[in-house]
Amino acid sequence: MINIHRLSFKWHTQQTIPTLTIPSLVIEPGEHVFLHGPSGCGKSTLLSLLAGINKPSSGSLCVLNTNLAHLSNRKRDAFRSDHIGYIFQNFNLLPYLSPLENVMLGCQFSKSRQQKALQQSSSLEQEAARLLSALGLTTEHHQQSVANLSIGQQQRVAAARAFIGSPELIIADEPTSALDANNRSAFIELLFAQANIAGSTLVFVSHDESLQTLFNRSISLMDITEQAV
Repeated sequence: MINIHRLSFKWHTQQTIPTLTIPSLVIEPGEHVFLHGPSGCGKSTLLSLLAGINKPSSGSLCVLNTNLAHLSNRKRDAFRSDHIGYIFQNFNLLPYLSPLENVMLGCQFSKSRQQKALQQSSSLEQEAARLLSALGLTTEHHQQSVANLSIGQQQRVAAARAFIGSPELIIADEPTSALDANNRSAFIELLFAQANIAGSTLVFVSHDESLQTLFNRSISLMDITEQAV
């Protein structure tokens, strides 16, 4: 699913020392990976590279056997829309839309994800409702404004949006940081269930190392990066 080789990234070409350097990293299809490390170690930078938001300065970063370092900005955007679901730390929901409408946005820029969603349900709205219910948001909340939902409810909407259309890779960036321990564990179990149903690889990023026992693989970013001296 993910194959990184001699990757380095600089925010500016004038930098003498890269912001992030990873000699090697392989993540297999279907893995549930917990990626952790202290604040400032480069977790968000790595996620932006995996999602094709930013481009490596050197080296190769392959997702689904596609080297994102070789793609133009437009092609990386299209690749992300087709193959990657992203759960943002602050959720990035549109407050003037309902949960159903927010979830359907996950398919707006990808015909392939629309087609896969319609293989699961007879309409995008039905598939959005199915995912919201599966992730614990009751039907009475599906048509409300997301601005009126609790943090935990918004979290479920953000997860459903990432999963609609069964993208091969789900990236979750600190999505449980506002929840207590019991709710964190319960939400992660829901993520696992949906990832298994969709056949998606899950890369879950957090600084909270107490969560790593829930995952079948844990990676410390500090252990796989070359640290500047």
